[in-house]
Amino acid sequence: MRTWSINRVCALILGIIFLLLGVIGFVTPPENSTGVQAIFTIFDSDTIHNVFYVIVGLLGILSSFSGHYRTFNKVFGVVFIVLGLLGLISALYFPAGSYGTDHGLFLGLTHMNAGDHILHLITGVIATVIGFFLVGSVEHPEPARIRQRT
Repeated sequence: MRTWSINRVCALILGIIFLLLGVIGFVTPPENSTGVQAIFTIFDSDTIHNVFYVIVGLLGILSSFSGHYRTFNKVFGVVFIVLGLLGLISALYFPAGSYGTDHGLFLGLTHMNAGDHILHLITGVIATVIGFFLVGSVEHPEPARIRQRT
């Protein structure tokens, strides 16, 4: 398969980024007694968060080689924009106050912070724009044939 579109490249890059974030999250030691890990000191993470990132990363990589990359970008983009926007609503973090200085878990499931929200919004917007509005492919040119002099 020699044809690569911007959608295919985007799905592959997003897959690699989120797979790496998920794997790095598993090997990062907890920062406090709540089990929160600080990936690159920017992103809050825990086991649920890491599993989610690994699954999303694998789906992105698989979609880039199975032909479903445009669908992945559309779904990924919408889901991550919604996730980023919902993460800004403090009422969705509970149980608040049960973890000392921790503000609770997003939807009672996982830790998130401003770095996560920014990551989700930026990657969501990029994937949405590419998935819905950019179509086309780039073909790798054939190598130039060397003419032999006789």
